[in-house]
Amino acid sequence: MNRWRSLPSDPGPVLVPVSRSPAWQPLDGNARRRRLAFGLGWPLAMAATPWWLGQGGLGLGCGFRALTGMPCPLCGGTHACAALVQGDWAAAWAANPGAVLLLVWLVLLAGQAVVEGTLGHHRTVRWPWWHPAVRVAVGGGLLLPWLLRLAGLA
Repeated sequence: MNRWRSLPSDPGPVLVPVSRSPAWQPLDGNARRRRLAFGLGWPLAMAATPWWLGQGGLGLGCGFRALTGMPCPLCGGTHACAALVQGDWAAAWAANPGAVLLLVWLVLLAGQAVVEGTLGHHRTVRWPWWHPAVRVAVGGGLLLPWLLRLAGLA
């Protein structure tokens, strides 16, 4: 009795398992601390903007406006941030609609940083807010109101 079988001449396609990278990769201690510092520091900085404005901005102004005499894309961003912290979305939008989009995007990044820093791992697949279309929308949302303001249309 023969224990060996002969193979057919054409075995067909050979399926080879493809190794998939894990969804999360570990972070080293420094990267973890940086993520936690950003993730916790950004909301604290936002929360401090009403106080900072109440202090007169501590003498800091817009360098772009000082050099050119024109508003920068972020002009009104500090007031928008203070209004968001106080829950006044309408005032934030009136101050600078592009800055509102940018601030919401940065809050998402801060949340991501807290999650990754707390878990000690980062996602190998990008989070949805890192999609190029989202970044273009945030950048365009920041530049379009600025250009309209410069043209005197807003």
